[in-house]
Amino acid sequence: MMTLQKLSLFQECFGAVEGETERLENAPLSRLNAQSLKYETSVPQLEYMCLMMENMVLTKKLKGNVYAGFQKFSRAKNVLDRFQAMTEFSQVHIFGENDADMDPADGIDYIALPPKAELMREWFLVIDSPMFKSMMVAFDMEGFGQHEVEESRKFKGIKSSSPAVVKQAVSLLAPHVKETTTV
Repeated sequence: MMTLQKLSLFQECFGAVEGETERLENAPLSRLNAQSLKYETSVPQLEYMCLMMENMVLTKKLKGNVYAGFQKFSRAKNVLDRFQAMTEFSQVHIFGENDADMDPADGIDYIALPPKAELMREWFLVIDSPMFKSMMVAFDMEGFGQHEVEESRKFKGIKSSSPAVVKQAVSLLAPHVKETTTV
């Protein structure tokens, strides 16, 4: 098992997706919905990709596991209601720097990252259910505090609906979550 300190979804999964890296700043929404994609982009496009994936869990009431990494717990606050809604159907696990008080009774499994963990530079969402498998991971190429507007931060990453790539991501994350029974 890879330690949480050294774990990098980006490094472990990026090579599993074929194709050239695309710049997505002005890409049509249909491109952001691609089954498989290597990309460089900024925050708004990543938010859109995650929103579409989250909507699959919520609208299809998918049972399974949802793994999300926001770099810092504080970055999850503005979408926490969506993730809490997912707990009705799925086990939800959020990874991040423990920089904000989170409610341990809200049904979400919070996994605090150790100092200087590789995942503190990564934003990810992995959905693993029998009916739908998808993941995206993006490496923060600049880090926080480099831009006046955080939405301008640049990321490089992948999106994939390949069961093999999703399985690889799950195999890296699952050992670090609390054992829970499926909803």
